[in-house]
Amino acid sequence: MRISSISRAAITAALSFIAGSPRVAAQGSAPANIANDLDSLIARALVMNPTVRAATLRVSAARARVGPAGARPDPLLMAALQNQPLSGGRDPMTMHMIGISRTIPYPGKLPLRTRAAEREVDATAAAVDATRLDIARQVRAAYYEIAYADRSLLILEQNRDVLADVIRVTEVHYSVGTGSQQDVLRARIEATRLGDEASALREQRSAQVAALNALLDQPSDTPVRAAAVPVRIARAAISDSASHIRFVSDSLGAPAAGSPLPSLASLQQLAVENNPMLREHEARIAAQTARVAGAVKEYKPDIDVSLQYGQRNGSPDMVTALVSVPLPIQRSRKQDQDVAEARAELAALEAEHHAQVNELRARVAKVYSDIQRERTQLALEVKAIIPQGRAALEAATANYQAGKADLLTLLDARATLFTYETSYHRLLTDFAQSLAELEQIVGKEVLP
Repeated sequence: MRISSISRAAITAALSFIAGSPRVAAQGSAPANIANDLDSLIARALVMNPTVRAATLRVSAARARVGPAGARPDPLLMAALQNQPLSGGRDPMTMHMIGISRTIPYPGKLPLRTRAAEREVDATAAAVDATRLDIARQVRAAYYEIAYADRSLLILEQNRDVLADVIRVTEVHYSVGTGSQQDVLRARIEATRLGDEASALREQRSAQVAALNALLDQPSDTPVRAAAVPVRIARAAISDSASHIRFVSDSLGAPAAGSPLPSLASLQQLAVENNPMLREHEARIAAQTARVAGAVKEYKPDIDVSLQYGQRNGSPDMVTALVSVPLPIQRSRKQDQDVAEARAELAALEAEHHAQVNELRARVAKVYSDIQRERTQLALEVKAIIPQGRAALEAATANYQAGKADLLTLLDARATLFTYETSYHRLLTDFAQSLAELEQIVGKEVLP
């Protein structure tokens, strides 16, 4: 089968959209203000997100409990008619009495209650930090999914242009008797399939836009302009040039060299030191430690004191002073059990904290492994898979132009390259999301 030089030029020009330079076609260029856009979205979420506001208000509530926790009991004012005979008449002991009484806690009890309340403030403040980190990660995750949809849609548009030219060529061949109707139908089916994929991507984008807007506390249909993975993160994922990509060894499955991350051990240590959920738990342990000391202090009795003044008609007035101390006759049922409960709760919190540290180290190791795997897969995509896919497409195009291959081979090569390129952006999105998760766990940025 022969095709005209005009037809060959049309196909070659159309295919150039796909067979461009490896870096541009694989990643694309992110606008310079993309990072600023993402930063502004995160900043808005940290101010407007209702979950962040709720966590912040709980700090205010906890802080308001500090004063009452260490306050002395209010005094009691008493007024009474005392020793009034029921049968009438007067009695020299009849008097009008007024008095005041107060409970004086045993020294050291109130400071311990204050300390426990203050540590609860520290715990709620750490919970705010944990909430803010989680919201920031969710914003990044939704934004990166939007970026993936935008880039995939762009690749689909380029492929649609290719198929439009291929369809025109096949129709011309069919009209002049040098091609088959099957080629025309096959090309149109491929174009329809692209439309189906584009529809699915647009729906996915709409869902992620709604998720992002929910985090920003704004209507679900608020538009979000085209997004892209920031250049700083893309460069951390993969080198700008395929020629600069290296692997740690020549063995099968060797990871990509030049990881931008610190070592796993240092990341785990950073997480233990900075993770706000651990700091929250440590503050609650400190609060419970103060409660244990307070429970032990309950063995020491509080003292009730009162002063009363009695006014009598025709007789000297009287003054009464009272001091009362409770007798701990139920020590084994009350104070002993309160101490046992407080100590058991403290031991439970300490065991939970140990479990959280272990879980945190395991999470860091998993996300670290995910990031290294995604970097290696990206390196393979850029170094070998995408270039080989382009070479296969160019060979199929040349063979089709020379009449040595049918249209099905050409379309399969095109579909395969499309799969490779979208896979690249899926991996880049996964890398960016894994990095965001790692920074949430560690509690700070990890890239240099």
